[in-house]
Amino acid sequence: MRAATLTSPVATPPLVGIHDLLFATDLSPESDAAFDHVRLIAERFGADVTLYHAVEVLDDRYPGWRSASSRGLWAEAARWAKEALEERASRLAVRSSVHVERVASAKRAVLEMVRGRRPDLTVMAAHGHSALALLLGASVTENVVDHVHTPVLAVRNNAGRPYRRILVPTDLSLASRLAFPMAALLARSFEAEVVGVHVADPTGAATRSGIPLPAPPDPPSEAALWEFLRPDFRGLPVTAQVFVGPVWERVVHAATIEHVDLVVMATRGHDSFSDRVLGSNTERVVRHAPCPVLVA
Repeated sequence: MRAATLTSPVATPPLVGIHDLLFATDLSPESDAAFDHVRLIAERFGADVTLYHAVEVLDDRYPGWRSASSRGLWAEAARWAKEALEERASRLAVRSSVHVERVASAKRAVLEMVRGRRPDLTVMAAHGHSALALLLGASVTENVVDHVHTPVLAVRNNAGRPYRRILVPTDLSLASRLAFPMAALLARSFEAEVVGVHVADPTGAATRSGIPLPAPPDPPSEAALWEFLRPDFRGLPVTAQVFVGPVWERVVHAATIEHVDLVVMATRGHDSFSDRVLGSNTERVVRHAPCPVLVA
């Protein structure tokens, strides 16, 4: 693997902006780490922030929920959540609002909130991939990433810091370019270096699923990858790197060895049988990356 670092002399204005930011939180310590990124981004762009929490309650089909004591417990939980979010909002130097609601399903409520508001960016905690984490909240984040068409930042348990190195994976498709404007916007705002990565998988997910594939084409050169990136990242330092191997593993490996602060990538969802069997590369990067992952 050889990296080609080139800088184009002319910058172009960003095609996207961050004016409305949604922070969906379960009030866990991991979500507090995500809040650091909310503050970092919102204050850099002067964005309005909505802090949202869904309190799960049982509906009236469950007899125990009808008692006054049970209703009081859920009301107390909602009051505590509102106070916790207001305390966090008080730390922001931008305009903010707090929204707490009692719902039957937090997973569905968060998805409906994102779909209804369509914020410029949604920030959530990525709790990891253990069985307990999936039960407590990671499935909520992955559900949003998988089903909405607005940018989502999934944050691991690390403090918010300026993004100095941003990794941008691409399969050289038009769909993968959907993430480029957001990556370029953040790179310009934080004066970050962009590490563009293409991974050529010699076997392919479909082959591992038992479906034969024709021989894959030869991987592109780093120079060809840089040319693909150049129109969206003019005026920025861009390093183009080409790897061979399983896609999500090599992306996570690149994020680790390059010590990047953020991965920005696109997803086309579960658009093939192999994705449904193995899980999409984007979801796996969100679960395993050593840094926050922004899915645009």
